[in-house]
Amino acid sequence: MAEPAYTVASDSETTGEEKSSSTFSETAIGIDIGTSQCCVAVWNGSQVELLKNTRNQKMMRSYVTFKDENPSGGVSSQLSNEQDMLSGAAIFNMKRLIGRVDTDPVVHSSKSLPFLVQTLGIGVRPLIAALVNNVWRSTTPEEVVAIFLVELKAMAEIQLKRPIKNVVLTIPASFNRFQLTRIERACAMAGLHVLRLMPEPTAVALLYAQQNTSQNTNTGSEKIALIFNMGAGYCDVAVTATAGGVSQIKALAGSAIGGEDLLQNMMRHLLPDSESLLTSHGLDDIKSVGLLRVATQDAIHSLSSQTTVQVDVDLGNGTKICKVVDRGEFEEITKMCLISVRAS
Repeated sequence: MAEPAYTVASDSETTGEEKSSSTFSETAIGIDIGTSQCCVAVWNGSQVELLKNTRNQKMMRSYVTFKDENPSGGVSSQLSNEQDMLSGAAIFNMKRLIGRVDTDPVVHSSKSLPFLVQTLGIGVRPLIAALVNNVWRSTTPEEVVAIFLVELKAMAEIQLKRPIKNVVLTIPASFNRFQLTRIERACAMAGLHVLRLMPEPTAVALLYAQQNTSQNTNTGSEKIALIFNMGAGYCDVAVTATAGGVSQIKALAGSAIGGEDLLQNMMRHLLPDSESLLTSHGLDDIKSVGLLRVATQDAIHSLSSQTTVQVDVDLGNGTKICKVVDRGEFEEITKMCLISVRAS
């Protein structure tokens, strides 16, 4: 069965008056939009239940493809292979870019992504575009996030058999006020009313408290836990104290350092003279960056279970990489990123 087409309201079509005058249903869903993956959940009366898409997946890729007039995301569509996601038509990593201006270092590092990220360096929103039929189609981080939220909302409505308007959204602990505002705007564009924007470590602490309620109630003792969450785009750390099913955040910190930074460091290690390639947006260069990115991701995944990995990839234009990387080498490459996480 064909997936339905989704529409997203523009910024001009969503106002505070409309938001406050809407009648929201009582059912609320929880959404975690990660930099690389996302999921949606609902409280079923006794526990949190993760919802599945039509492909029986609880975790879905956080991307939107602009191949035609109706963009589609990782909830309703599935790419035939990894290279399709890196061909210029797919936009991802928007959680890293939303609410940032073009002078932000995170925006500049995102120029190595296989789609268009252009900056003027004057403190304005960067230009983001997908390659559609060899033509750049401009968009914004808010629009991309909203498209994905619309699909998650539709998926939840089909499974729960009721309209959904309310949402609790998890966000990185390091998000500033403007980033929170832009996330709320994306939710409004998707027709969702934000009940709460919850820091990701806080959500983990609540789940930890819920799962340990009976044990803590019986002993009456307080449990101190360190929550460390390093995703693709952000790293959050929290210290919680849990007793009697109640969890209290004692300390909370975060930074915009994640797996994406480790990946980019590894890409530059495999191809030392890659700066011009990573920041160029010619059609051949986009394909080369995509091939390099896939090979690097595969190598990093392999090093989690083995001590060495052979990287063989032909980037085209006469550029080939044939290199053996060991785990110690990878740890040295990522050392500065991890030191930055500890310092933050």
